[in-house]
Amino acid sequence: MADGGGDIPVRPDSAPRILTVAPQSETTARGPVFGGWILSQLDHGAGLAGRKISGGDVVIAALKEVQFHAPLHGGEEFALHADLSRRGNSSFNLAVSAWAEPDGACRRILSADVLLVAVDEGGKPRKLPT
Repeated sequence: MADGGGDIPVRPDSAPRILTVAPQSETTARGPVFGGWILSQLDHGAGLAGRKISGGDVVIAALKEVQFHAPLHGGEEFALHADLSRRGNSSFNLAVSAWAEPDGACRRILSADVLLVAVDEGGKPRKLPT
């Protein structure tokens, strides 16, 4: 669950898609927030970013390279960034990262590559706007 040496992660310059406080009610008996809560925030943030990019509904087709880097604790500020990393005809990828920002410090909690597909009212893939 820790970064494996090498480069120091850098928080994206983009505005967070989600900025909230990790709820105490979502912590485990040992203290950190449940991974499921963090993944639900990833789902919301990717969906918000995806709607803006595609101009409509999207679905998550795949979560790739999901990594938890550090625990998140209840009461910590939680920021989730989602930035376009690849664009196709009807699908696109987002580089998602989540950060804890307690007391001005900053540490990476999660990173993931999320594949989304733009869909029409019937749930069928649709072309992305140009």
